[in-house]
Amino acid sequence: MPSSREVQQQRRMAIIKIIKAGEPIAEQKEIVKKLLEMGIQATQSSVSRDLAELGCMRIDGQWILGQHDIGVFERAAKYVTEVKFAGPHLMLLVTQPGAGALVAQAIEESQWEEVEGTVAGLNSVLVLTSDAFFQKILSIRLQGYLRAGGEFEDTRGISWRTTRRFP
Repeated sequence: MPSSREVQQQRRMAIIKIIKAGEPIAEQKEIVKKLLEMGIQATQSSVSRDLAELGCMRIDGQWILGQHDIGVFERAAKYVTEVKFAGPHLMLLVTQPGAGALVAQAIEESQWEEVEGTVAGLNSVLVLTSDAFFQKILSIRLQGYLRAGGEFEDTRGISWRTTRRFP
């Protein structure tokens, strides 16, 4: 008979598989149902704990996996919808509903030298730099990550169009 830790690991691996499958999952009870279909016993409370432990987040009404890999910002960049410059030290990244904490976490985990810190809101992230030079470096870095289609203007009135280097 498997130990409770083995059962927990099996359940968590199955949750990752369910979320990665690409079918939108809006409710925890949908995950419980899919686990039962896979022959894995689960309750909504155990799934809730597993989702938290796995770093999963509910964004735009669906569950997504947390960001724990090397290219962490690459995966989170798709949630940034707008960039606003607020003086020489501040940049506001507007995100899709509920994605502020995810994007802030991705920036913090990326450990970019030009970033002093972040303040996450529900739908935005305030990024702090030490001066205008580092804000410009961050601006250039973001240009490489964000999707094509957005046009932003920095504090010196210079417009730039974002492009995305990854699929």
